[in-house]
Amino acid sequence: MHASTLFASFATAALVSLANAHGIVSKIEVAGQTFESPLIGASGDNGPFYVPTDNSPITDVTSEDMFCGSVATAATSTPSIDLSQGNTISFYWESGYSTSNWPHNTGPIFLYMAKCDSDCTSQTASSTNFIKIEQQGFVNGVWAQAALNTGSPVTFTIPSDLASGNYLIRHEIINLASTDENFPACSQFAITGGSNTYSSAQTAQFPGAYSATDAGLADAGSAIYSVKTNAEYTFPGPDPVLSSDGSDTSSASGSSSDSNSASSSSSTVASTSSSVGATATVATGATSSSSTATGVVVLPSSVRLASASVTLATTTASVSASAVTTPTAAAGSSSSSDIDTCATQWTTCNAAYMSATASDNSTAVAYSCQTAYVNCVAQAESAVESSSVATAVTSEVASSSSATDAMATIDTAAATSTPVVNSRAFAKHLRRHHAGVSRLDFH
Repeated sequence: MHASTLFASFATAALVSLANAHGIVSKIEVAGQTFESPLIGASGDNGPFYVPTDNSPITDVTSEDMFCGSVATAATSTPSIDLSQGNTISFYWESGYSTSNWPHNTGPIFLYMAKCDSDCTSQTASSTNFIKIEQQGFVNGVWAQAALNTGSPVTFTIPSDLASGNYLIRHEIINLASTDENFPACSQFAITGGSNTYSSAQTAQFPGAYSATDAGLADAGSAIYSVKTNAEYTFPGPDPVLSSDGSDTSSASGSSSDSNSASSSSSTVASTSSSVGATATVATGATSSSSTATGVVVLPSSVRLASASVTLATTTASVSASAVTTPTAAAGSSSSSDIDTCATQWTTCNAAYMSATASDNSTAVAYSCQTAYVNCVAQAESAVESSSVATAVTSEVASSSSATDAMATIDTAAATSTPVVNSRAFAKHLRRHHAGVSRLDFH
């Protein structure tokens, strides 16, 4: 074979290999419908897809191409989707030139949405304010992006109460294997949903939402491989929307996507089943008498619940000092029902804690259920009066500036009572709750 012909063959092979090393969105499934994108350079109906000129990444976060990629042809239709028929949306990625699967496996994935003024094809980078619906990093210790290697889709949940209208959807993959490579992909749909505009949610414009110095982008290359959990990774861009964003606070608890309200007299975690928010209530369970000591504290931001791929932005939670109440037992004795009450309250408190810290990306939340249980049983045994403790806790918790301070105050107050627990009662509790306890390192 002639040298020039051989070189041309190698060059062609190299270009094909390079092209297949990246990709575009090839298919979308939403609300029981399936939409397939044409290949790059193909003519015909684009449907809801904004088809790019090629499948190369955007490596300059200040580029205008950060808006929707290097778009060659805009969408040609705006399909209608009814969120009542299903509010999950799945994206499949292929090379764009063939059916080769997405090749990368390191970095986060996002779903942004922006309501269009009218026709989404007339939207510009400067006129479009996106809200971040969801962000995904690690799932069971592996980047969620890796699922695309096998031809599986990535799936997000659109808030079912999202206001109806025309929307520009911006789905993005960031490949951090060597350098920061951004792959934004846009599509458009006419959505029938609810009335929540999420007007108070943080918004983002592209370009502008990211900086090359953002920790979640600057770690690209060797540094990213030391990141193993979502807690160790800093997602770029705004926080994902919460169910309360844009809702009237007086009616928020009645919304289908809002979290259930939490009672100050019990230890519960109320979480929304959608991906757009949750409210965690972790009762610390300090000792108290018949009076109730309740304070309001703020949990650390970025606490994530296992039940949904959501980020809790700084979230208000009720911490009840009467979460484990004092049984009214006679001095020197305790009934089985008193001990059972303590055990039941411990179970509720423990379930709340485990729900709030179930995923590997949750931030630390102080664990006080055991201390509360010990004190509850001790008071059932000795009927120790603790009204002074409850009064002190009420005052100090109410004035605490953070969840950590409040929890520390309650634990300190509980510790000063130095209870003596009946060994048989405590053994009964341990046998009953052994399965749940085994997950807690310090129980």
